[in-house]
Amino acid sequence: MESATGGDRRKGNPGSPHLPSIVSEDGVRWVDYRRTLQPRYGIVWRDIGFCHLFLAVGALAVPVASQVLPAAATAALVVLAACWIGFWLHSLFLFGHEAAHTNLASRRKTNDRLGDWFVWILYGSTTVNYRYTHMTHHAHLGDHEDTETTYHLCLSVLNMLKAVTGIHVLEVLLRNRGHSEKHKKSTRTSSGVLASLRSVVVHAAVVAGLLAAGSRLGALTWVIAVGAVFPLLATVRTIVEHRQLEAPCDVDFSVELHGPVNRLFGTGPVSRTFGSAGFNQHLLHHWDPAISYTRFAEMGEFLSRTPLAAEMEASRTGYGAAFRTLIREARHG
Repeated sequence: MESATGGDRRKGNPGSPHLPSIVSEDGVRWVDYRRTLQPRYGIVWRDIGFCHLFLAVGALAVPVASQVLPAAATAALVVLAACWIGFWLHSLFLFGHEAAHTNLASRRKTNDRLGDWFVWILYGSTTVNYRYTHMTHHAHLGDHEDTETTYHLCLSVLNMLKAVTGIHVLEVLLRNRGHSEKHKKSTRTSSGVLASLRSVVVHAAVVAGLLAAGSRLGALTWVIAVGAVFPLLATVRTIVEHRQLEAPCDVDFSVELHGPVNRLFGTGPVSRTFGSAGFNQHLLHHWDPAISYTRFAEMGEFLSRTPLAAEMEASRTGYGAAFRTLIREARHG
């Protein structure tokens, strides 16, 4: 299930084959074929629109239900609605990644503004700031300079509790702050502060609006979704994508070298929305980060007709299967 070998890696990102040397069985070079894989922006914005729609449905569920359901039933609905909102917050969040790779619009400036206002507005960052950190992740996946290292954690009860309570988020922020101090730029720092304040205002406005509508449970639902469910889902997904399945919990990967690991997950409705923006096909993204998820079907079909087919097949798993394996390893560790 691991993808850390195969292909000529001399000039690729860690764990990625040297795609310029790849030719399909019918004689087509990848460098020629990839020129046909331009982003389908309509699909991207359709998917972002669905995320916003389902967030609105979740936010209104408890206030509306409270008008017709008994108090006990409405209270029970809070848990379901919080999970629903947290799920779609997580799904929308991944489109910030698509913005970082300039796949929301053809012009970078337009792309970045759209990403800031339709995605990052809820998450306290900007397209530019995230791009800066994320590109280092591509260049250093699995080594000690990687900037996205949640996969260093095993799926233990303690780590999931840290995710739910916000402790892990604070640890990530502190780590990223240290990295930013090392490569500090005043414009990036100031924009990050403004983005954080903007997100606080937006979430506070949602909570205030629900309270003004007389729905304390609705406001509580939003707080639980943002503060607990979303961080848990984001943490679990990152671990499942990149962590070695057999890695024991007692290994400190800030000292030991983890190595690059990528996987291909399912393409069903749950996988496509939990791993939205192509994260369910994360191996393909790390192999060629410039390709939009809207073209992963064609990319995967092409590569299945190349010497990389066996490696792709070996990397296939499901979110549930990988999660269960990592949970078992955490228990044994």
